[in-house]
Amino acid sequence: MTECAVDIGTVRLHVLKLFEPAVVDGNYDRFHMLWLLDDSKGGPPKTDKSSAATTDDTCSSTEEWKSISFGDLLYFPELQSGAGEFEGLRFAGERSDELFDGKIPLLKPGIESIEFPPDIAFMADKKEISLRNLYEKPLEALLEIQGGRMSLVDVYGGSDVLEEFWAKPDIMRRRTPLASEDDKWIIPLSECTLIETRSFDIEK
Repeated sequence: MTECAVDIGTVRLHVLKLFEPAVVDGNYDRFHMLWLLDDSKGGPPKTDKSSAATTDDTCSSTEEWKSISFGDLLYFPELQSGAGEFEGLRFAGERSDELFDGKIPLLKPGIESIEFPPDIAFMADKKEISLRNLYEKPLEALLEIQGGRMSLVDVYGGSDVLEEFWAKPDIMRRRTPLASEDDKWIIPLSECTLIETRSFDIEK
């Protein structure tokens, strides 16, 4: 008897444009800070259908804004410099009133290959679901949004290598504790621009 897949939730991939450049006058200090997303003003960010993340119109999404949840993916196309396919990607961390004044930490996933933040790996373990079930489809969609020239198999150099990765995903080392308030960059969601959102059902 074949077991039926059970839908246990949704992961969303949000494609956004930052409210202001991450690099200011050639200064890259913000890339060494903890990024905190402030959605306290509520409501969706401004939608800009002219700011396409891809030249393929079939990749556009008309899905209504449903907020950002712990474990969602956020992709900022303007952060891509050519260093790696995941340079512009961030994971939405867990909102914390105590640590982040209710803001959402945006966690780096690696640049050339995926390194899952420890908080994301712990969340998956707590849900008793594999990181592959959570993120394989959204990550493939991310590569499609970038133009569809590569798949995860291409990024990892073959299906065997990719299978090895999913069997034992890379987990990023924990970030060094912040030294001061200057180590944080507050990003107001209400001033960002929404390009598109895609949702992916999680099956267990």
